[in-house]
Amino acid sequence: MTNPARVSLISAITDFPQLQKISEPEDKLPRIKVNGVAKISAQVKDFGLQVAVNNRIFRLRYPSTIWNRFPKTHRKILSQNIAFSMTYHLPYLYTSLKKMQYNLPVPLSEAFFYKGFSQALPSTAVMQDDEKARMTSNLLRRLYDVEYVYSNKKTDIPPYNRTSFEDCAVMPFTFGKDSLLTFAIARDMGLTIYPIFIAEPYSPYEEVIKKILAEPFKKEFRTQISFLRNRLGILREPDDGWFGWEMQLTQYSLMLLPYVYARRAGYILFSNEQSCNDTVVDEDGFKYNPVFEQSHSWLLQNSLMTSIIGGNSLSIGSILEPIHEIAIERILHKRYPSIAKYQSSCDLPHKPESQRRWCESCSKCARMYIFMLANGINPNTVGFKRNLLRDKYHCLYTIFNSNKVKDFGYDQSQAGKDEQILAFLMAYRNNHKGPVMKSFARKYLSYARKNEKRLRLKYFGIHSTKTIPQELKTRVVNIYRHELRKMV
Repeated sequence: MTNPARVSLISAITDFPQLQKISEPEDKLPRIKVNGVAKISAQVKDFGLQVAVNNRIFRLRYPSTIWNRFPKTHRKILSQNIAFSMTYHLPYLYTSLKKMQYNLPVPLSEAFFYKGFSQALPSTAVMQDDEKARMTSNLLRRLYDVEYVYSNKKTDIPPYNRTSFEDCAVMPFTFGKDSLLTFAIARDMGLTIYPIFIAEPYSPYEEVIKKILAEPFKKEFRTQISFLRNRLGILREPDDGWFGWEMQLTQYSLMLLPYVYARRAGYILFSNEQSCNDTVVDEDGFKYNPVFEQSHSWLLQNSLMTSIIGGNSLSIGSILEPIHEIAIERILHKRYPSIAKYQSSCDLPHKPESQRRWCESCSKCARMYIFMLANGINPNTVGFKRNLLRDKYHCLYTIFNSNKVKDFGYDQSQAGKDEQILAFLMAYRNNHKGPVMKSFARKYLSYARKNEKRLRLKYFGIHSTKTIPQELKTRVVNIYRHELRKMV
């Protein structure tokens, strides 16, 4: 006899009729009167903070139980740094801007964001359609042409006044494979996890999916997922644009500080894996990292910046650093299947055609699909409806048509090409068939077989560990060794 509660749970994570009730978001930047100058200020409010850009006000609201526990001595400093972090890119969106005039002292984060943004610009350039914008040198020149001006007030330094618990962690949580595995391993090691989904205004469908998934997830694992709406995100480029998204996770680090204080957490755990360190050379000759702010070197900088602004000994790290995506998919589904069934890696930038959690028409969906087939995982268990090995899906795989893969800079750069080739080889050996698989066999099978040992050593091997919190490192690596011992 079927368990009604089980049927209800399965339905709750596979059917999403609520998606059809949402209107498409307005793909427009807010109307801000700009005449060469943007005057920006930040104010602390009872609900959180607000940022003013000339004639417009934008608010970031926290739950009162979180904001009220955040020290008043830190609120102004946090407000100033969030205001800067969410506006410094505006000259790329409002092209008449020549001066960014901040009614606040030089933010503590200014040098960090300037460095991070500069090194992330090549990955934005590669996603541009306009020939001039595709040149990293032109984007950097725009940054140098704008004058950034601050008030003469002295920069405030927050007092160091907090005790943290090393067995507690705040983590940005998306239901993607990376955050699910981070949650599972941290829980396995006895950490108390406080997952937080930060919702962006241009991704309302993703927010709906995550809220629906959060309810059965809470019942099954007794973990409440908090939701924070980043209304300042309207200042990013809409309509599949990229300006303003370059330092998104670093901005999140600042936004999570009130949660860190409220929970007295010792860590913010991101889910940056090994391929985040890959580099390529763009057509302008710049060596760059397609996901720079997820690189391990930047994560250490991010940890330093956030600790300074938060005035505490907070550690930001990633327990997924040593392993690649295909290994993450395997460990998640083989070791933690009850958690893995919630996987929802697609950002759903547009309203899906049916009630599902994957758009099944972007390069990320295709990448996750082939990784699952490679590892003997049925994509239907996480809500896939279509067979992405059919002929019309060739263009979604970077190994076949990278010039048309515009969804994600990582895919556009071809940094993960070899990993995808290995996944296809494993799926081929698992006897999966279709026009896409025939194309793989014709174009790459010989190369894949010849290089299989090297590819397995790289993509199922265990690599650097410098961003794993020291207290967790040995136990985390032991889990990976146990789970991947047969794959290399």
